[in-house]
Amino acid sequence: MYTSRRCGPVTDLHNAHTVSTLMRTMTTSALPSNYPHRPLSRSKTSLNGTLPFRSSSIHQVGHRDRETERLQRRCDGNRSSDLFTLEAKLKRNEEVIAHQNAQIEVLSEENRTLKGRLQELIDLKRDLSNKQFEERLKNDDLLRDLKDIDRLARKVQADKQYTVEAADRELTEAKMEIEQNHREMQALDNKVHHLTTDKKNLIEELETTKNQYVECQSELIRLQELVDRIQTDKTKLHRRISKLVHNERDLLHELQKCRRTTKPAIPSVSTGSSTKKLSIPARIDIHLKNVEDERDMYKNEVEGLQRLLNERSRCLSSLSSSRLRGRSLSPTVITRSTTRRDMATSPVMQYMKRSASSCNASPTRCSVCGSNRNRLSPTKDISSCDTQLKALEEERNRCRRELRKYKRSPKEKDVDETQLLKLIRENEDLQSIIKKFERLVAEIQGNIKVLTNERDNIIIHYEQTKEELQRARHELLQKAQTPKISLTAQSILRQVENERDSAILDARAAIKELDSLRERLRIATENGLNERARYEQRIEDLEVGLRKLDNDREEIIQQNHTLRQQIKDLQNKLDEQSFTISQLNQELNDQKNASAQLRYLSEEAERLVQENQRQLNLKNEELHTHGDKVIRLEKKIYELQEINKALRDDFQVVRVTVQTLDKEKNRLCGEIDLKSEENLHLTQEINSKIRRIEELNMMVAELEAALNRSKEDTKQKLKDITNMRLQFDRNLEEFNEYRRKVDLSTRDHKRLQDELLTLTRENHTLRQEIDHGIRDKDNLKLQVQEYIKQVSNCENVIAQKENDRTTLVEQYRDASNELSRVQITLTDLETQANNLKQELHIKIADLKRLTERIDYLERELQHHVSVGKEYEIQLTNMNHSLQRNEEMIKRLHTDKQNLSNDIANIRDLNSTIENKREQFIRQLTSKEIENEQLQATISDMKIEIDMLRTQLNNEKAVVHSLEELITSLREKEYQIQIQSQEKNTDLHFAKDRANISDIKVQNQSKEIAALRTQIIALETDNRRLRSLLTNERYESTNLRRSPVRSYSPPRADTPRSSPTKISISLKVSELDKSHEITPEINVNTNKNSNSNNYDDDNAIDRSSNFRIDTTP
Repeated sequence: MYTSRRCGPVTDLHNAHTVSTLMRTMTTSALPSNYPHRPLSRSKTSLNGTLPFRSSSIHQVGHRDRETERLQRRCDGNRSSDLFTLEAKLKRNEEVIAHQNAQIEVLSEENRTLKGRLQELIDLKRDLSNKQFEERLKNDDLLRDLKDIDRLARKVQADKQYTVEAADRELTEAKMEIEQNHREMQALDNKVHHLTTDKKNLIEELETTKNQYVECQSELIRLQELVDRIQTDKTKLHRRISKLVHNERDLLHELQKCRRTTKPAIPSVSTGSSTKKLSIPARIDIHLKNVEDERDMYKNEVEGLQRLLNERSRCLSSLSSSRLRGRSLSPTVITRSTTRRDMATSPVMQYMKRSASSCNASPTRCSVCGSNRNRLSPTKDISSCDTQLKALEEERNRCRRELRKYKRSPKEKDVDETQLLKLIRENEDLQSIIKKFERLVAEIQGNIKVLTNERDNIIIHYEQTKEELQRARHELLQKAQTPKISLTAQSILRQVENERDSAILDARAAIKELDSLRERLRIATENGLNERARYEQRIEDLEVGLRKLDNDREEIIQQNHTLRQQIKDLQNKLDEQSFTISQLNQELNDQKNASAQLRYLSEEAERLVQENQRQLNLKNEELHTHGDKVIRLEKKIYELQEINKALRDDFQVVRVTVQTLDKEKNRLCGEIDLKSEENLHLTQEINSKIRRIEELNMMVAELEAALNRSKEDTKQKLKDITNMRLQFDRNLEEFNEYRRKVDLSTRDHKRLQDELLTLTRENHTLRQEIDHGIRDKDNLKLQVQEYIKQVSNCENVIAQKENDRTTLVEQYRDASNELSRVQITLTDLETQANNLKQELHIKIADLKRLTERIDYLERELQHHVSVGKEYEIQLTNMNHSLQRNEEMIKRLHTDKQNLSNDIANIRDLNSTIENKREQFIRQLTSKEIENEQLQATISDMKIEIDMLRTQLNNEKAVVHSLEELITSLREKEYQIQIQSQEKNTDLHFAKDRANISDIKVQNQSKEIAALRTQIIALETDNRRLRSLLTNERYESTNLRRSPVRSYSPPRADTPRSSPTKISISLKVSELDKSHEITPEINVNTNKNSNSNNYDDDNAIDRSSNFRIDTTP
């Protein structure tokens, strides 16, 4: 890029630039105003951003410091010698720069050659990719051909199976016709057996329904008992609650009267009155105790009611289970209507309605507790009990009437003994139910008596309590109480009121429970009525069912008689059929002879089929071999892809090296430009040269590292090539051995996978080694001098690399030749596949011909069968005619004399018929022989079909294994594509970084242009200073030559310094931070660069002051 700038004019510019700078430094002291120093920019950039000082560079710096001191001394004495020395140093620097430019040109040429090689490799890569694509297309075509072959084979199999199935069907149909008669007989026997079992099941169902009816009646009785108990408890509670209410009202009235009549105590009170006053609180205490006892009694009764409710819930649960068990079919409409009428008119229903109405009597509101209670007088209780008794008696009478009617009902003729026993049992059950009802009536009567006695006792107690309350009122009115007694009475009354409130709450809770019990009773009664109606309907349905069963029994008996007659007829028919079968056997013997001929034809057909099968087996083996070849070719393709990937990686490495070289070249160009500027000042030139030498050494080190990497890459490539050659040889050996052993292919595949894993591991280790090389980079910086000596060795290495490249190209040509060979083999395979296709078409045509032949034979068989059927019909007709003739013969024997002529004619007819029979028998035997031969051929065909099926299954298994191998290879290709995509992303990132570096280079070029403008300005200053120097020299010569001097001291007294005092200060200013270029490669390199730059700045900021004093 910068070769044009390093030509001849550059040296002239440097010379002019150095002279101008010296003139400027010398004239700074002579000028009246201090000429400001212009800041000069310098570069701090290097390959890694660091400028380390080494031993050789330090030695050079010391040598140059000595030269500067020597020059300073000479400048004090003579100016011309200083200029000469400076010019000599500038020439040396220019020679060094020219040498560096030549090296840069050589490197640029090498870069160009590398780019050309890269383009060639890219072209080769494209050719390989195209070839791979073509090979893939060919493989796809081969796979399609294989699929077509598989389809044709499947079609052939289907046709064979169809023919075999048709023959099997015909045989099975013949067998089915023979077995149908036996099945019909078995079906008739099964019908008789089923009818007997149905009869038994119906009898068992009747027994179960009767048992369920008995259980339902027992549950109804229990429910009635529970209802009676609850009603009695309810009446007791109502009575006690009414008593409590009356007592509370009386107490309230008495307390109010006592409060009204209470007055202060009177002193004149007799002894008898005090005793009477003390009797009233005692009575109140007794009354309170009675109230507490009643409260406890109520609590106990509430607990008893809760127990009864729990028992009732259990009974309901058992009743629901019995309902589920006793469900039967829905009754008819007529039976439902009759049962509903009976239920409506039954006394039990009336009794339940009356009990419900008694439970739902008109309630009255309690003034104290605010609860509803029923007004039940003892007279009403007695009347309700009387009605219940009457209802039970009426029900008993109704049951008796029904029993009498049942006994008087006429018995049917066909009733069995089992049914009579069942009816007797039902009668006994009904009698036991009636006895239970009578016991219940007796218990109810006893309960009524007990209730009447309790009622009388309660009335007596009620009258007694009334009298006691009246006495207490009179006493309270007559006698005045003291305030203490009133307080005690009030406290007692409060306690009584609290207890009364608690009793009222308990009573309300009991009333609520009673209401809930009433509702439950209503529900229970309704459920009981519905269940009873349902059971009665079920009983009637069962009676109807019994009648139907009797009718069915009669019908079954009649059917048995008819079936027996049919069996006899069938036996006669069987005898006739046995005779006909014997005749048919004779005909079959004739058919066997015909079947022998058909067997001979079928054997010939089998031979043809066997030949076709052999050809198919051969073709299948050829297909297997072709499949194996395809798999091996796919493996080769996969290996070539791996080689291409390795070449891609090499291309990427070469690209990276080229990019690094371009970057280094650009950096070197920038550094050279900066060095041309830094030669303005001596100190700056020394430091800049040292740095440039070090940078060049670093560049050389990196180039050597790159060369070493390239060597390693070439070694790896050679190893890979050798490995690939070995693999290729092994694959050829495997190609020859694969026909014998199929399992070796899987083992080789596993081995290749292991090798791939080892290659990946080696790549990983190489990456680690590269990382170690990067780490060792800092250590290699210490060996800069040794790397300078090895530059010549690097050139030799480059030549060796070129030789290696030629070897690689030759290897690539060998690989291309191998690919051409593989293509030739593929073409051969394609031709073989086409030949196989043609053979398959020929075989398919042969199979079609065979199928047509088989169809023709089947048609002939059908024709023979039809002929045989016609003969059978004729034989049946002849049998009938023979029977008729025998009858006629019997008649003719009776009429011998009259019909002798007819007998002769009949004998002739018999002889002709016997001849025909013999012919028919012979035909039947021939047909039987033919049938036997056909059966044998069919069995042989079945065996062959089984063999073919096994072969096809094996072929399918092989195809399945091949498909699995193909899927595994595709998965590997997919993984490889993913890896290539990741590498492409890395390349994109590298390209982005390269673009950023290009942008930085452009910025540097702009800065270089700015520096060149500064150089031009400095050259003008240099010219001006030269003119000033020439003037000063002229003036100094004139002064020396002039004889008149104002003052001339001796040389011994004057110092050796010049008459003028010139201070030369050479200071180097750093570049602005905006113009600095610091390539950020690593954090460590940045830190080292910062430290080294700090040392360089300290070194550069030194000032060498040359002063020439002109003071006297």
